[in-house]
Amino acid sequence: MQKITRIVALLLVVIAVLLALLAFGLGRRAIKPADTPVAVNATAAPDPKATLTTESSMVVAADTLPAGQPISPSSLQVVGSAQRPPASYASVDAVAGEVPLVDVPKGAAITAGLLAHGVALALRPGERALAVPVDELAGAGHRIFPGDYVDVFLSLKDTQPAGMNTSKEDQTQTRLLLSRLRVLAYGEQDLPAAPPSASKQANSPRPDQASTKSASNGPQPPRTAVLAVPVAEVDRLLLGAQNGKLALALRHPSDDGQPNDTLFTQPSSVLAPLTSLTSEQQQLLASPENHAYAGIDGPGLSGRSIGTVRSGTLHRRSTAQGVEIIRGTPSNAASATGNHPL
Repeated sequence: MQKITRIVALLLVVIAVLLALLAFGLGRRAIKPADTPVAVNATAAPDPKATLTTESSMVVAADTLPAGQPISPSSLQVVGSAQRPPASYASVDAVAGEVPLVDVPKGAAITAGLLAHGVALALRPGERALAVPVDELAGAGHRIFPGDYVDVFLSLKDTQPAGMNTSKEDQTQTRLLLSRLRVLAYGEQDLPAAPPSASKQANSPRPDQASTKSASNGPQPPRTAVLAVPVAEVDRLLLGAQNGKLALALRHPSDDGQPNDTLFTQPSSVLAPLTSLTSEQQQLLASPENHAYAGIDGPGLSGRSIGTVRSGTLHRRSTAQGVEIIRGTPSNAASATGNHPL
């Protein structure tokens, strides 16, 4: 019996040794596949120098960039840097054509905060952005959005006392003041920014103007509308907003119909041109900037003759010697045509 027990014990020891050898062999086979990816990853590790030239490159000014002037590609260069500044650019194409807000010195990194953005860039040559007051009635029930086109109508009332043959009702007028103006902003809503191309991506995006507005008190009803106005028509819009009531009429974007102002008499300007102008200088008077500089006054805006004077009132006219005070009465021509002073 003891002999059988010894034989069984010996067999168990042999089996245990075999199992240990088998486990050792299986363990080595499991370790070899894990070692292989490590070796592959070690051979594919990126070169630190390559990272410096690609991931850390940035655009700097090759020359001094004056404020307000579009940036040309020749005035930019790409340099390597250990760490790119926030909102910087890695491609010259991303900066070319942009307008700096301040003078950028040579060698300075170009960042998004140095470049112009917002409503000003939505203006076309010869346009000015002007804000006008609106409410629910003047703003087409607040159905106006940035990018829409509107007509500006003016309701004008005479604030002077009525004469013998006229009344206040006779002096009230409503007419089209300006046509097909583009809305740049309405209330807190601005024109949507154009989606940047792949080459115009910075490390961090430009700040969104709409998101920076405070929303602590909730949405507020719009009170102003920012319109793109031709510079020659800014005087009309400002004077109309101060002396009358403006209303914005929404129109279809494809409707390009506009009044022909050459069919009507034009009001006199506030500033009279010099009499000693050359023919070339006289042609310059028709430019939009000079037309706006000459200005327009209240009687001219209302379509009434500036030269007519109400009885018992004083009319001042500047002369070369000083100020001349003239007393006058309405002329027969003015009475016949229905042109009454304000």
